Amino acid sequence: MKAGPSDDVFVGRARELEALEGALDAARAFRGGTVLIAGEAGIGKTRLTSELAARARDAGFEVLLGRSIDLVGTELPYQPFAQALRPVGDLPRADGQQFRVFEHILGVLTERAESAPVLLVLEDLHWADTSTLDLVVYLAQYVDDRPVLLVGTYRADERSSAERMLRLANGVRRSGSALLVDLGPLDRDDLAALVAAFAVPPRAAAIAEAIVVRSEGNPFFAQELIAAAGDGGLPRGLRELLLQRVDRLDQRARAVVRTASAAGREVGYSLLRAVAVMPEQDVRAALRQAVEHGVLVAEPATSSFRFRHALLAEAVYATLLPGEREEIHERLAEELARSGAAGPAELAPHWAAAGRAAEALAASVAAAHEAVSVAGLAEARAHLERAISLWPAVANAAELAGSDLGGICSWAAVLAGETGEAPRAVELARQAIDLAGVRDRRRAALLQVRLGEYLHQIGSDLSGLAALERAVELAPAEPLQDRAYVVASLAGGLMVAWRHAASARLAEEALALARDAGAGAALVRALTVRGADLVYLGRTEEGLSDLGEALRLAEEIGDRIGQDRVYVNMTDALTMLGRLRESVQVGREGLEAIHRYGINSAVLVSNLIEALLALGEWDEADALSTAALRSTMASFPYMLLMLRADLEVGRGDFAAAREHLDAALETLRPDRGLGIYDVYLAELALWERRWADAADHTNAALESLGSVGAAQLRVWFCAKGLRAQADLAAVARTRRDADAERRVLDHADQLIAVARRAAEDAAPVTPISGAWLGLAEAEYERTRGVASPETWADAADRWARLERAPLTAYCQWRQAEALVTAGGSRAEASIPARSAYEVAVRIGAQPLQRELELLGELARLRIATPPTEAEPTGGLDEVLGLTAREAEVLSLLSRGSTDREIAATLVISVRTVGVHVSHILQKLGAANRIEAAAIAHRMSGHRLKGEAGVSPDSAGARAGLTWEV
Repeated sequence: MKAGPSDDVFVGRARELEALEGALDAARAFRGGTVLIAGEAGIGKTRLTSELAARARDAGFEVLLGRSIDLVGTELPYQPFAQALRPVGDLPRADGQQFRVFEHILGVLTERAESAPVLLVLEDLHWADTSTLDLVVYLAQYVDDRPVLLVGTYRADERSSAERMLRLANGVRRSGSALLVDLGPLDRDDLAALVAAFAVPPRAAAIAEAIVVRSEGNPFFAQELIAAAGDGGLPRGLRELLLQRVDRLDQRARAVVRTASAAGREVGYSLLRAVAVMPEQDVRAALRQAVEHGVLVAEPATSSFRFRHALLAEAVYATLLPGEREEIHERLAEELARSGAAGPAELAPHWAAAGRAAEALAASVAAAHEAVSVAGLAEARAHLERAISLWPAVANAAELAGSDLGGICSWAAVLAGETGEAPRAVELARQAIDLAGVRDRRRAALLQVRLGEYLHQIGSDLSGLAALERAVELAPAEPLQDRAYVVASLAGGLMVAWRHAASARLAEEALALARDAGAGAALVRALTVRGADLVYLGRTEEGLSDLGEALRLAEEIGDRIGQDRVYVNMTDALTMLGRLRESVQVGREGLEAIHRYGINSAVLVSNLIEALLALGEWDEADALSTAALRSTMASFPYMLLMLRADLEVGRGDFAAAREHLDAALETLRPDRGLGIYDVYLAELALWERRWADAADHTNAALESLGSVGAAQLRVWFCAKGLRAQADLAAVARTRRDADAERRVLDHADQLIAVARRAAEDAAPVTPISGAWLGLAEAEYERTRGVASPETWADAADRWARLERAPLTAYCQWRQAEALVTAGGSRAEASIPARSAYEVAVRIGAQPLQRELELLGELARLRIATPPTEAEPTGGLDEVLGLTAREAEVLSLLSRGSTDREIAATLVISVRTVGVHVSHILQKLGAANRIEAAAIAHRMSGHRLKGEAGVSPDSAGARAGLTWEV
């Protein structure tokens, strides 16, 4: 007996379906969310969403369905959304502002949800364009208070899209209302139930068992094996297996199916009827046969047909012979063009596959324009790349494209730079420069500017600066706006080379030219450069004012690249100034803003990761770093790799850190990141107890600085070097090697002298230099063999004021260690040790955690937070006159919790936590959070019984607290 199609059979997936129905219930209660269903091809993603859609309809949901186009590789922005929302209306024109498209679609979904909850299903996101993926992430952030459930499916076994899907999953996960379903194979019982639902030939048990084993839990493979079993034997390869159904069709039906495979997984009836070389009644008969044999599935709602599975469509398409493939694509393109049913984005790949180079080139350029209008920058570049490849085959290419090849290359270079593909941008810019020559000096100058910027993005700073200098040489005096932009760009090149005084002078010149010309983009550029320079020259407020003005102007004129630059420089400045939370806030806002335009900025992502790491928000930094490294960004790769290594060192994954540092070396600038790369190598060596290597790396870092006036970097490097010297000195003393100890002490004397001078130079610019000097002084005392808990307490206090939790914890570890060495009480040493341990556990700093556990074991310190004891005379609310909620907040505050952690524990907003803290400070008469926490400790009986106490006002107690001030 012949096995029939299995679309009506649904087995297993009870756990997944329960979770999905829970998401439906939540959406109905105005707690919307996003679900991503991942799994290999054929695992049952579509069948699961079909079952969910049926249940949602029964529950009163409006169900909207969109699928991504595959096979011919269109780069049509928002294609699955366009299909899903077709009953509602067309996507808006956004004049290149992506966020308007995003807001419009969110508005449409919100409006539809007013009458009934909405289930939006987007299938096959692994084939989706970049703009669609960005829109999914955007919607995930905003549907949590709407009766809307967004469900997306994608293949987890597609290597070509694996990085993009991971970035999508990470983006959705950060919304806080996401459910990620990893759809694995069916278990043996469920698969056996699937097989049993079909009639199979004689010897059913044996064949059923073979199907269960051979399919390995993949329901689609099992279904295909069941269907093939009716004809005797099991096929050897999946492709042959998939084509078994097609082979049973008659000649007419196979011809129609082959045509459909060239059109994509889903194709309208009208298009098939028009391009099939046979009478309409034969087309209908062929389609009916294909549906009956389970090759195609009819979609009455859209008058279209789709392949039962994408793998089946691909297998059929692979059978098309040369000549046949071109002919089918040509018929499809001609009909789509004649009927006006498709835009240039859909037509271009058909024309290209048909060998019609002229039509493909014209459509590709038109498609690029359309993609840019809806901020589909990655798709636009793909269209232009196709046009560039077709150019030699088209005699009148410039006429068709409306531009010469140099112009197309230049445009593609801009898009490559904006989407994080700097290496390709460099290639395209150089090609454009070669094609343009120097006859048009204005055009040549602007091309050199772009080349210089792209070279900087890949770490070739010297070559980039040379290109910018060449641009100034070429730029004519008129028009003023172009001259201003070129001069401002050279100033920017000097600024990133730390030549701030020279850069500021040139930026002033550019600013004067830009104001005279009234040039928006040039004015943004000049203000950005001068603002960054002024901050680094110690004129903080003037510099931040310039950056703020540049950002407002960039937003006003729609200068998306200018916005990116301002956000990059503003986050860098705020982090350098020790204003980490501001930097994080600006970084998040910046990423959201530039993503609206489809821009990817590795530098802005790096700046945000750097600030998060410094704060101790390592989980968020981890997620952001993972997503960035797995994305397609190729600009500034060494930055992301070094920061990833820094996180991995902190968490004890030394092997991974070494791999990422080795990878960073491949694209590192000649100055090795001004020595920062070597400091990261030193950090790894320090935790691996390779102190001699660490000393060598810090020496190399200082040498890399050369004459660059980066005093704040110099004091940082010295502090790391002194840590290495302190451990080397301890080893020398243990070995009683007086000569080695003398050499170490001499070098330490040199390092502390350099650190003190550098800190003095940097003090007018950044408070961070003072904190690094405090750490350097403490490490210097440790090098001399002096146990100085007061020095470590001072260092910890400096870092705590800057909210640098990891460095605060490190200093508290050393403070506890010094207290033990100096003969302090266990109770006194336990305070900073416990505070450091809580931070280490919270952020996952395993190496530091292990060191603290070892110290606690050796010195018998209580480093874990003791269980809460009953207050002898009542709770904090009674003792201190607080409300019950204020007492809860103060209790958590006294344990070192941040506002965000308190909010999460008590299920209230961060803003509400801040209000409670203000009331607590007023009622207690406390000057700050540390003092309030000390009062809570004193009144809660946290002093260890049977051991010497410590006053909450002592340096040790103050250093043992890491709360916000």
